[in-house]
Amino acid sequence: MGGSAFSSLPDPPYTPRMPPAVYRRALSACNALLREIFVCVASPIEGPGKKDHGDIDILVALEKRTLFPQTRDDSIPRSPHELMAIIQRQLGAKHAIVHPAGTSAHLTIQWPSDMDQHYVQVDVHICPDIDEFCWRLFKHAHGDLWNILGSTIRPFGLTIDEEALWLRIPEIEKFDRKRAKVCLSRDPVEIIHFLGMKVEGFWDEPFESVDALFDYATTCRLFWVRDTPVGVAEEDADAAGVIGGEDGRRRLKANDRRRMAGRPVYRRWIYEFIPRLCAEGKFLSNHPGKSAEEVRAMVRDEAFERFFVEAEYRERLREWRLKRDGEQMKVLVKESVPSTMDPQRRACVIGALKKIILEGDPSFGFDPSGLRLADGFYDTSAVRNFIHHNLEEVAKVAWARQQQRAQEAMLLKASRKSGSGQGIPG
Repeated sequence: MGGSAFSSLPDPPYTPRMPPAVYRRALSACNALLREIFVCVASPIEGPGKKDHGDIDILVALEKRTLFPQTRDDSIPRSPHELMAIIQRQLGAKHAIVHPAGTSAHLTIQWPSDMDQHYVQVDVHICPDIDEFCWRLFKHAHGDLWNILGSTIRPFGLTIDEEALWLRIPEIEKFDRKRAKVCLSRDPVEIIHFLGMKVEGFWDEPFESVDALFDYATTCRLFWVRDTPVGVAEEDADAAGVIGGEDGRRRLKANDRRRMAGRPVYRRWIYEFIPRLCAEGKFLSNHPGKSAEEVRAMVRDEAFERFFVEAEYRERLREWRLKRDGEQMKVLVKESVPSTMDPQRRACVIGALKKIILEGDPSFGFDPSGLRLADGFYDTSAVRNFIHHNLEEVAKVAWARQQQRAQEAMLLKASRKSGSGQGIPG
């Protein structure tokens, strides 16, 4: 297959895989045209050993017009959709699928030869600044390298995505994966150094072979091979150490398993390279006798020291625990009110207890002080005792207030109804 972005169209353009000569010619032509519009135009370094190419990936940033304005209007930035329309015209694109945000698009240009029915798929992404431009060049360099490294470092609480390298908070990630992420860095050099790999050669050219790329991945200080029995448990999926073969495939996250289907290099990593290392007894555990949790905590502390994020991490975790503590108190309150009580009265009492205990509402005449510890968390025993000793009285006060509000509402409704009838002839 070539570029496949247009395959779902009713009458898709023919975008076959390109031999290297066609790829280089088309890439050079696109870059030259786009450099008339943007200061920064580049493509991520290709993966190794490519005999042909499915599409062309191009990143652009910093519109020349706004950086070097000739008129006052030139200094006004264009929207992504406006820029993408200009890119389409500049490249002479015949077909286009534009992302709703306008920052990315799949385009087709004429095949650089006499083959009229052949098209080249060109994927263009507009970066809002030079930082994202450099990050995307880094993240997508060398084809499957960061897919491989991403699955290697994930068990240690590290995630690398389209934005940055992140440290995940284990207590939070099961409930809120986005909230669990603390940003470590968007600096490629810092990240490579933190992972223990060499920067030299990374930005120069593709690896000479797939095995050379694999060898580079093994220089990551968090890489080691686990010799695991057949049938690795699914709950062991986040344990440290890489597993190969079918056990390794089952251990992967769902998106990594999908990636294997269309990424031959990633598939070779799992099915060939890792089993070979395992058979040769290479790269066995760097931390024998340590549990996965202990190693993850060690990596977390190293991240604290290098990227100075401990305060943010601790505060994020504390806020989360406080939120969870409050949610648990809501459950405790609800469970403490007998289910045999009249449903309407029970709902009234539960609401009142939540206001008193969780919101500190003094209007019911009860003092909620002493229910929290010095660190802000609830004292569960104190809350239980408070409910036990005050439940009947809270129920009386809360129900009386609700009845009074209901009576006032009825009187107001009657008053409005009476008032609306005044002045109307009989």
